[in-house]
Amino acid sequence: MVYDANDWHDDEEYRQRPKTIPQLMLRDTPYGEILHSDYPNTIPTLIYLLDAMDYVVEEWLESMRRWSSMQPINKEGCSQDASEVMMSIIGCRFAIIDWLHNEEPEHTYMDVLMAIKELKQNFIKLAKPYLDTPPLGQWYLDLPMKVQYSFKHLHGIRMHDIRKGGIYK
Repeated sequence: MVYDANDWHDDEEYRQRPKTIPQLMLRDTPYGEILHSDYPNTIPTLIYLLDAMDYVVEEWLESMRRWSSMQPINKEGCSQDASEVMMSIIGCRFAIIDWLHNEEPEHTYMDVLMAIKELKQNFIKLAKPYLDTPPLGQWYLDLPMKVQYSFKHLHGIRMHDIRKGGIYK
């Protein structure tokens, strides 16, 4: 599901208000359901989760910019961290789509697992500033785990279909 430029995320009033924990966790957004439910069990919902994680990073960066006005935080360092996390989401999304959709993927199974491992490592950067807020910090750490569980589930379905001679799509 894709939202147009007039959606919740681009609303100036939304951006100017101080963020609560539920807002940082995007509970009040169209992505709230996918971010707070069990791991996705279809390819489209897994990709939708990865899309939602893009917005998680944007909200995190916005909160760090606000927080830096009250705390000594390196804004450039936060921007760099957010860029690295976004790149790992993009790389993970590309590897998963390639592996699950293409009959002759460019990525190996191990490439996908490495992309997911990188995603998990990068999400630690989002959790670190919120170590004193356990629900939020743990939520940041759990998001890439949902990607991993989902991929392993979908890979299992794919292998089962291949063994039975079916085509997985």
